[in-house]
Amino acid sequence: MQGVNRFFLTTRSKILLTLSFVIAVTIITVMLLHLYWKSRPKADLSEIEKANNMTEPIKIKVFGWVVHSSSTSVNNFYKYHDKFVWVSPTWYYVDGNGGLIDRGVKSDFIKNCREWGIKLIPLVANYEFSREIIHRILTIPEVREKAIENIVKEVLEKEYDGINIDFENIPSEDRDHLTEFMRLLYEKMHAHGKLVTQAVGAGYVYDHENLAKYNDLIIIMAYGYHWSGSAPGPIAPLYWLNDLIDNLLRKVPKEKLVLGVPLYGFDWPPQGRASAVTYEDAIWIANHYGVKVTFDWKSGEATFKYKAVDGVHEVWFQIAKSIELRIKLAKEKGLDKIAVWRVGQEDPKTWSVIIRPEG
Repeated sequence: MQGVNRFFLTTRSKILLTLSFVIAVTIITVMLLHLYWKSRPKADLSEIEKANNMTEPIKIKVFGWVVHSSSTSVNNFYKYHDKFVWVSPTWYYVDGNGGLIDRGVKSDFIKNCREWGIKLIPLVANYEFSREIIHRILTIPEVREKAIENIVKEVLEKEYDGINIDFENIPSEDRDHLTEFMRLLYEKMHAHGKLVTQAVGAGYVYDHENLAKYNDLIIIMAYGYHWSGSAPGPIAPLYWLNDLIDNLLRKVPKEKLVLGVPLYGFDWPPQGRASAVTYEDAIWIANHYGVKVTFDWKSGEATFKYKAVDGVHEVWFQIAKSIELRIKLAKEKGLDKIAVWRVGQEDPKTWSVIIRPEG
């Protein structure tokens, strides 16, 4: 019996010794990590902080896209709902047979928008922005008819205020077919007093002048001057926006034109495609590598470079000042509306720049 007791005592002592060792190592590791991170150089954000301190609140009507699958996007919309006139959750796809695919309609979202007096205008896109699918939707009469019928039916059943069409990757030969689709949709929607809005690019495939006849709002996706597959650079530089707006105002009435504004950024590696970054991502990266973030006044965007394992990266992204400068440009051109892609990616100070007009 004494031998058994000695065995258990010895085993217990070994376990306690092992636990003590593990605890000690853990404490030392935590302390070393703390000292390491404390000693690392932080990002120099003084330049963008100075730019943000030079912002002022502006009255502007805001159309916001909210990504249904992102809790940050939804939560930020809820938090700042008093800034929005229209909201467009990304709830629907149209497939190659004209069927409407529900991607995650939320009844509480609908209820909140009605209580807050925000016009609910869900987004409908061609499935995965497929070129083949949008070609079928636009060029096969029975598919087109079914797609329009399903969209109108859903708007009426859910009592939405309207719809936002975001058809992309459209073949150039389908330019007129797109306009015809919007004409037919517009007529059916307006028969029920519903709004029709459309997100469009700057390219030839969008017949802006004729599309404006069949939309209550034309939202120009005014971003992508530099994109994930391009060389690094500003995403929506002010000098490009100036010319883009001037060109569109020759075709679209100013009361219908909405300037789409990016809230996101890109991180370009030495080789390959860039990764999308939010404001929060960009600041984290800058802090991690201890670099200086500058503000490029010519383009109206923040930027920095950092050296990683694979080489030198270049980042461009938006701060509150970026949004303020775009709002000012829009208002100088006689526009009173912007759209933001997408809620949840922004510099939190952005919301101090925006005031929803009364009425």
